[in-house]
Amino acid sequence: HKFPKEEAVYKLLYLESERQAASRSEHLAGRWAERKLKGFSEAKEVLEKMLQERYAPRTQTLTHNS
Repeated sequence: HKFPKEEAVYKLLYLESERQAASRSEHLAGRWAERKLKGFSEAKEVLEKMLQERYAPRTQTLTHNS
């Protein structure tokens, strides 16, 4: 058996490190996507109400004028 060229070994090491980095990144993104912050549900209700009050009249005006 012949040993692979040095460039080929470096390329394999690089590709494997990229694969592992992508795997770690996906794992962390999944964990953060599922995370819920304390008190967010209360704040979410307030924010949704504020958005509804601010933008609902414009939406109704746009749909009624069409």
